[in-house]
Amino acid sequence: MTPSDGPAWTDIFTAIAAVVALVVSLFSVWFARRQASAAIDQSAGAQRAADAAKDQAVSARDQAEIAAKQLALDRTAFTESQQPYVVVDIRASDFISEALILIVENVGPTVARNVRIRFNPPIQTSMDGDDGEKLADALIFTQGVPHVPPGRRIEALFDIGWQFFKKDLPRKYTVTVEADGPYGAVEPLTYLIDLEIYRKLRHLTIKTRHQQVKEIEKLRKAVEKASQELARPRREAEAAEWRQVVEEQREQTRRVTPTSAHGSLQSGTEEEGEGDVE
Repeated sequence: MTPSDGPAWTDIFTAIAAVVALVVSLFSVWFARRQASAAIDQSAGAQRAADAAKDQAVSARDQAEIAAKQLALDRTAFTESQQPYVVVDIRASDFISEALILIVENVGPTVARNVRIRFNPPIQTSMDGDDGEKLADALIFTQGVPHVPPGRRIEALFDIGWQFFKKDLPRKYTVTVEADGPYGAVEPLTYLIDLEIYRKLRHLTIKTRHQQVKEIEKLRKAVEKASQELARPRREAEAAEWRQVVEEQREQTRRVTPTSAHGSLQSGTEEEGEGDVE
């Protein structure tokens, strides 16, 4: 083949080599891009794994914090459930008509110690004496209560309703109760007592067991009296019958006695006559 017949073999080989080089370059670029994409995917996967691990760490930390808070709440709830709970109230009596009573009661499960009670303003009643004797000077207010066992209830007469509302006395009191329990000082309890709610209210008096016993005793006496009244005619009839029997026996005795005396006298006369004949 002559040069005039076509391209030289060198040109052909050069072109082929260039095409091969181009193909290799394209393949290299494609492979590089694929590796880069895989690297990017791996990096994204690693980032996602890191984010997941971070989220897990955050979740574990949150769970630990929640568990710690729950433990603290459980401990607080247990402590509070074992603490005494002393309440003070003024209310209408169930047993004494028109009476208002002061109540100090431990409704908690443990013993309350060193109980302190404060009224603001100082407690006043219509029965406070002019000689200085006042309810506010009672030891439960001035010195406190050494201990109040669970379920213990302290009651005292506060006032008589109509007397209390007749005078210009405080109607509202802010009471604060402090005490010590098995786990230290109990959280102070402060609340309002409003006595105006008892104004013009009608109250039903509940009879106590003592009053029930007295009523039963009255009923027993009434039954005994009725029984005696019902038994009186029978007793009178029996007494009349007995008197009649006694009178009949006496009458028979009187009839028998003269006959016996006459017979004895006749026997004595006959004996004397026989003696004379001899």
